[in-house]
Order: sequence, then C-alpha cells, then structure tokens
Amino acid sequence: MSIADEIETKFAVKSFTPVRRSLVTAGGVRLSRRFEENVVLDDTAATLRGRDVLLRIRRDAVCKVTIKMPAEAPGHSGLKIRREIETEVADPAALEAIFAALGYVPFLRYEKVRETWQAGDALVCLDELPFGRYLEIEGPAESIPILAGRLGLSMTQALPETYHELHQAYRRERGLPPDMSFVFPPDTRRKILVDLAESL
Repeated sequence: MSIADEIETKFAVKSFTPVRRSLVTAGGVRLSRRFEENVVLDDTAATLRGRDVLLRIRRDAVCKVTIKMPAEAPGHSGLKIRREIETEVADPAALEAIFAALGYVPFLRYEKVRETWQAGDALVCLDELPFGRYLEIEGPAESIPILAGRLGLSMTQALPETYHELHQAYRRERGLPPDMSFVFPPDTRRKILVDLAESL
C-alpha cells in the first residue's frame, strides 16, 4: 500500500516520437508500456464527486484500487496535487461487488495505453487515449518544470484538467453528445492488445 501526495501535470502532444528522443537525451529509461482498463465508482447521489474524491479500480499488469482526495498542501502554478492511497487487489470482481453492496457502482470506464519512463526523480507517462495523446510528469514540485523544459515543454502549456474533463471538452468542441466513458473501438482495442503482446 502507498499513501502519498501525488504531484503532477500534463501536456497535450501531437506525437510521442520527439518526446522519446528528448527523454533519452535527458537520461530517461523506459520502464513499461501497457494497456489500462479503469472503472471509476460513485453512489447515485455523486457524493464522491461532490467532495472531489476519485475512487478507481485499474487493471493493467496488476489490479489496483486507488482513492484520490484533495491535498492539504497548497498547489503550485501548473501542478495538480492530490492525496493518493493505492494498493494491489487480488480479485477485482469481488472488490467491485463489495463496493456495490456499499452503494458505489461504476459511473464511467476509460482506457488508455500508458508508456512509463523514469527520468531522474520524476516519472513521465506517455498516454494514448481514444481522444488524444498526452504527457504526464509526476514527481517533486521543483523537478517538474525543469524536466518539462528539457522535454521542450513550457509550464504555460500545462493542463490542470483531469482526463475526464479534457474528454468532455473534446466532445463539446466537436458537437458530440456527452459521454462520461472513453474507451477504444473494439477493432482498435484488439489491434492495440496484439501489438503490445508482440512487443513483449
């Protein structure tokens, strides 16, 4: 189990290719590339969302349950700070059943391909989502702007929104109806899983 303040920021990027080159130049090491399935839970009154709390079950190489809450520490410009508690789960179906018995049921599902790099004392995640590509940097507040600069990014471009908020904005801009979940089309999902399996 881990309990910590999560300090991060994200940027929209058109391509991961130049970012990977910059990461290598900065001494970064690629750790993994995985497909993620996530389910976010709440009760019918949206109690958790009303308190700015995220309850999530994530499946990739392992399954983890995470709760994110507002941090007590003040935020820094361009950075999002959240208190995070996370632990591995042996039986995600049983955990969903337990949460359902307590009134917490899935209200959105989302998927992404996450490529994770270690760069000094920070983690860099290259996230491919059904609606775009994003780069997340997580680490000490003082390290993030420095690493962002080495990757050719400016903190003035940093995005404070969550992926859920960015997805809603994406749909509004294109005149699409609201949809809380964002998952890959079945054919795209199958291709991603085949490509990931072949790259192992």
